[in-house]
Amino acid sequence: MAAKPETRFAAWVREGLKTVGCETERIENRVNLGIPDMLVGVGNAWAMVELKVVPRGKKVRVRPHQVAFMVRHGSAGRPCFFLIKHELDSVVYLYPGTDAPSLLSVGLMKTPAKAWAARGMQWGELAKELGFSLVVP
Repeated sequence: MAAKPETRFAAWVREGLKTVGCETERIENRVNLGIPDMLVGVGNAWAMVELKVVPRGKKVRVRPHQVAFMVRHGSAGRPCFFLIKHELDSVVYLYPGTDAPSLLSVGLMKTPAKAWAARGMQWGELAKELGFSLVVP
């Protein structure tokens, strides 16, 4: 059975961030809904990242409990992000967690904090956007 798009995306992100010194942990949690998919860390710093794959169009499937988690923790200054891959355009978008309500209502029409072409992804830039300064170039 083929891996789901989000599973493939998570593996790609994990391998890419590893090349710039980041450690990742995939979080699968069915008890506390809303917790992001991935914990990314460098040294004693970390960020939570919710991974999404959009096959086509602009709609991002964000659940209400994900919105609540991201807004609550992002508003408190905790590093929470959405990393979204648009498969048709092969573009990766980064949004702060506090953009969760906009992602729910307007999807990818919301201007991202940063966007990259998936091919030749700039992993060091992503790590810096996540707040890591200890990353190797």
